[in-house]
Amino acid sequence: MRLLTISVNLHEKKYLAIAASIREAILSGQLKPQDRLPASRDLANQLNVNRHTIMAACDELVAQGYLESLPRIGYQVVSVLPVEGCVPNELSETQQFNLAHLFKSPKASLSNADFNVRFNFAGGLPDITQFSMKVFKSHLNTALKQLDLGSLHYQGTLGNETLREQIKKYLIRARGLSSGEILITNGSQEALFIVAQAVLQSGDNVAVEQLSYPPACAALSSNGANLITIEQDEFGIKPESLKRVLAKTKIKLLYLTPLHQYPTTVTLSPQRRSQIYQLAQQYDFLILEDDYDHEFHYRCSPLVPMAANDPDGRVIYISTFSKIMFAGARLGYVSAHPQVIEYLANSKKIINHKTECVLQQAVANWMSEGDFERHLRKMTQLYLARRDHLVLLLENYKQAGYPITFAVPDGGMAIWLGCKRDLTGFTELAQAHGIYIQCQQDFNAQVTNCDEQGYQYLRLGFASMEEQTRLEAVNALMALLFPALRT
Repeated sequence: MRLLTISVNLHEKKYLAIAASIREAILSGQLKPQDRLPASRDLANQLNVNRHTIMAACDELVAQGYLESLPRIGYQVVSVLPVEGCVPNELSETQQFNLAHLFKSPKASLSNADFNVRFNFAGGLPDITQFSMKVFKSHLNTALKQLDLGSLHYQGTLGNETLREQIKKYLIRARGLSSGEILITNGSQEALFIVAQAVLQSGDNVAVEQLSYPPACAALSSNGANLITIEQDEFGIKPESLKRVLAKTKIKLLYLTPLHQYPTTVTLSPQRRSQIYQLAQQYDFLILEDDYDHEFHYRCSPLVPMAANDPDGRVIYISTFSKIMFAGARLGYVSAHPQVIEYLANSKKIINHKTECVLQQAVANWMSEGDFERHLRKMTQLYLARRDHLVLLLENYKQAGYPITFAVPDGGMAIWLGCKRDLTGFTELAQAHGIYIQCQQDFNAQVTNCDEQGYQYLRLGFASMEEQTRLEAVNALMALLFPALRT
């Protein structure tokens, strides 16, 4: 057993400071893969802290993918470290960016749809009634007073400079993403489309999760790119499936939702992220990381984005304000290597060579004054309570004999519900009864024949409903799913 030197930063919570010190020991090589940690009592005595503080620190590192807990043995370092262990492809700051061959010039278009129902289980809807419009109006008024008339001319494709700087600071502080340039977009859907136009040509292959976000698939295939689905299980996308595809097919881009996978809600483990990144290095493709609701994570700290550990500069990271504010704000952004942003900005000019300026300045003010993160804290607590309420309702139905299965998600705005019955056509049936919901079939990136058990899963969004509405909605849904069990 190795001797472990730990220093604790007194300005942090003790267990987080201890976790950070152990993580540094792993990354520096003081602790090697599969090394065992000293017993928690020994560490507690060494640091003069409670044994439970040591266990909390180790559990945090288990969640982050650095340690594993073994019965009757204790904690040991995992055999495959997270992405920090990836080796750059001999790139240095003085070398020219060498991924230019993966990009192209743009072309194409896309459409959207709407719905009007009594109960809405859409998985990405925030509760807009909880947004403090009065506070935000004050930032809008300030933005109008601050407005530089020169900013109203045709310039500034990257977006409002103040907002871009606020986003950079936020990404460093909240997501550990400290490098890259920012491009503001008209929501994350425009970001997806811009990436597709900048990277993909007709006939190129794009790898996507077997169950994936339909608008993203539409954007990526909009100009003739081929979608190739990668198998996934209860832990997310399977690196071995991706490797089998790569052995016989050249792909240009991999689209992923590694945190709160869309639609299944699972979080991709650090080990799988590392394996996928190494495959990207080996087979020379780009990774498009869609981190659509990073803020709403309820168990420990969320894993940092793959883009935070990107030695080659091959991860294109996109996110949105739509889940935090409201969809009508139409604010998304891309964070990537500066030369990648240059390619994307050139594509954006063809779609829209001027960005909106008043709202962007208002959001920049909202962030700089601290109201943004106050709103995030409030909504995270609210959505956690709503998740727990939905779990309680579903547990009651399960105990009553309804054949449903689900895992409580660590974060996000939806639950992936198994119903043990074929749900082919259920989306349309539910809509006819005033319920908007999507089933497994709706997320198949390539609609193929389902397995012999049929499509058995539904995605239940819970964020936008208040308690009484959620109760009525679940009751209506269960009555429609299992009419024979209705009492």
